[in-house]
Amino acid sequence: MPTLHTIGIDFGTANSCVAYAAYRDRGAGEVDPDPLKRPEVLTFNNRDTIPSAIHLGSNGQPPVYGYAAEDRAPLDPAHFCTGFKLHLARPDTGQQAYALAVQFLSHLRRRVASFVPLDDAKPEEKIETVLGHPVQWNADQREATLRAAEEAGFPNVRLEEESLAALYCHVFDERSSFYPRPGSYVLTIDMGGGTTDFAFLRIPTEPNQRPESIPVHPLPEGGQSYGGRDLDRILFSHLARQWEPEIVQSHGRALLREVRKFKEAFSDAVADGAFEYEAPLVVGDRVRRARLTRAEFEATAKDYIKYLEVLTRGALHEAELRPEQVAQLIVTGGHSRWYWVERTLGTIFPHLFVGERTVFRHSHPEQSVARGLIYTPLVRSSNSGFLAPVRRALHPVWMAIPGATPVSANGIPAPPGGENANKAPVLLVAQGQLLPYRTETPLRFEVEQLASDLHESKVRIRFLSGSQQLPLGDRVATFQRGFWEQVLRQLPWTAGSRDRFEVRLLLSINEHEIITGELGVARLQGSRRSELQRQRLRLNVSESIGRDIFGAATS
Repeated sequence: MPTLHTIGIDFGTANSCVAYAAYRDRGAGEVDPDPLKRPEVLTFNNRDTIPSAIHLGSNGQPPVYGYAAEDRAPLDPAHFCTGFKLHLARPDTGQQAYALAVQFLSHLRRRVASFVPLDDAKPEEKIETVLGHPVQWNADQREATLRAAEEAGFPNVRLEEESLAALYCHVFDERSSFYPRPGSYVLTIDMGGGTTDFAFLRIPTEPNQRPESIPVHPLPEGGQSYGGRDLDRILFSHLARQWEPEIVQSHGRALLREVRKFKEAFSDAVADGAFEYEAPLVVGDRVRRARLTRAEFEATAKDYIKYLEVLTRGALHEAELRPEQVAQLIVTGGHSRWYWVERTLGTIFPHLFVGERTVFRHSHPEQSVARGLIYTPLVRSSNSGFLAPVRRALHPVWMAIPGATPVSANGIPAPPGGENANKAPVLLVAQGQLLPYRTETPLRFEVEQLASDLHESKVRIRFLSGSQQLPLGDRVATFQRGFWEQVLRQLPWTAGSRDRFEVRLLLSINEHEIITGELGVARLQGSRRSELQRQRLRLNVSESIGRDIFGAATS
């Protein structure tokens, strides 16, 4: 029987985790529920995670990754890169972030190849890669993540929401104790280094119904983040008051990394019952002692600690749920280890307790997403006992066509034509729309003077995301001119003439909100209508990924 090797990559802001498993492949999306090789996490320097960090090297040194990069960083901080995941698909720093993501994922691939036959798979062996992403990410961020893994050489890349992956981990690791009540809700809170995600899973009342995934994003769009890196900066500001300003200014990035290590050790110490922690820190060219008591920490980070309650209540409000409707709570991510997390959530959900198996946190919460990702073949398989969830869109999607005059819009209210067309985008997909989504009939509109030259014309479609209509990268379709069109364009009586096109767009949004589309285009010449070509929309990499140089040592 064929073998399916599955790789799960939790590509994190601060740290990443990789797991793998193998299944008997029965074909048609079915696998044997008993894995050939149960999920196992790869180790890096005898640890379960690897820092998402690169030192690019200098003076002939090759690049190094993870712990080696962090070790080299104090000696050459200018070439140290971390935190680049959060810059994917940004219009200013996204291009370099994408290149760094490809480079880092390529390093992970080399490690995975020692355990999975990436380069020498037999004919009866199949390999798939499942890559996690924050539930709050928009279409461009998700697509950039997918393409980075593909460019790094991982085969058959799929995406999965990190919150759902954590749920899968507990569903399949703890079958004997994870039995959500029919009609209730499970809340997953994924607390990572850069983001904190909230997603509810509605448990159906009937056994043959699929559960429903309801992601929510209580943070305002474009607003502040909430993750481990934010707490790093709070503690950095507190500890840096004891250091000379010029040292803080010149060694800020290296000091922030030292504070991060101190924070993690402090968290472990307090969780073990300590009321204070003291350790040496490298400050400039000197080693100094840093000391922090639990009381000082809670006073310094009180607003940050309190904000978890604000976010959780906001998530309940967005989902239109009461706390008592949540029957089980899953807390995951390395940042969930903090002692105050359970205390804070207990004030919101006093009916949930760890001892009663209604609150779940993996013994190694930094592993749960990667482990859950490699359970996705079981989720897709009908004999697993767990039906794949139905998804709902977190972000509404809008469309704006510069200079377009709507003809019809598939039953969707169209913006006024003329100069106001750009000011009234068309709502294509509302928040909460069941996914996948596809327009039943094409959206039709006219466009004048596309970006064009003698040989080709380009149609650019601008999509917007979220209630605030934040711009996504342009999607582009290129139409080649035929021979006679190229000749006629050079004749004197057509010189300077404006092309007019009728564009017909079939739009698709998959279960992970990635936007694809197919365009049909006809040229309008007076009363004549000449059919041209059909093309798939492609993400305009140069604009959506960014053009500027990314800061090498982003914190």
